[in-house]
Amino acid sequence: MASLASTALPKILPSCPKIPPSCPKIPSIISRPCPPQSLTTKQRLPLVGIGRRIFQNTAIKATAPTGSSSPGLHSAQQFELNPQNVDLVLEEVRPYLISDGGNVDVVSVEDGVITLKLQGACGNCASSETTMKMGIERVLKEKFGDAVQDIRQLSFEEPKETTVEAVNDHLDILRPAIKNFGGSVEVLSVVNGGCRVEYTGPESIGSGIKAAIKEKFPDIVDVVFVG
Repeated sequence: MASLASTALPKILPSCPKIPPSCPKIPSIISRPCPPQSLTTKQRLPLVGIGRRIFQNTAIKATAPTGSSSPGLHSAQQFELNPQNVDLVLEEVRPYLISDGGNVDVVSVEDGVITLKLQGACGNCASSETTMKMGIERVLKEKFGDAVQDIRQLSFEEPKETTVEAVNDHLDILRPAIKNFGGSVEVLSVVNGGCRVEYTGPESIGSGIKAAIKEKFPDIVDVVFVG
């Protein structure tokens, strides 16, 4: 019997140690859900607050470009009608006028009527009316809308004769550019097709002065710089 007991017990007893290893796992499995349950009620409000803050930040970023961007000349916004804004809007067409040897000045803005003066080649060329209708009037009506009642071009009068005063007035177009380079220009005399001009400044601008005088006054065949 003793031998049977000794042989039977080892077969039965080795199975017992297999049970305890699973026992320690039970408390850890049961205890895990408890902390999240108690923390969920405490953390629910902060989590909602975080969610709201994220939503608000996203909305601000989406609308910020619209509020922060300032409208420019190429935007659809219309401007208040006044001489300063008219001059600003005309910057859109000035590069094209200057490339053709001309420019445009704002003479007056009164009661919805804009009066302009085309200068240089744009003032006396045959296409000046087209320049007004297709370019200048279009951009002004686009930017000022119904506030514009009429756009008038100051009639360009050819000088009756070629005089010192007439040539000097014509050079007013170039004087701002000459002054920017530290130069100056003044017509001294106009006699027998010759024009004497006191000029200081870059040679490149001097060539432009001679061309501008001869183009405007065909009876002047020679321009001489002195001084």
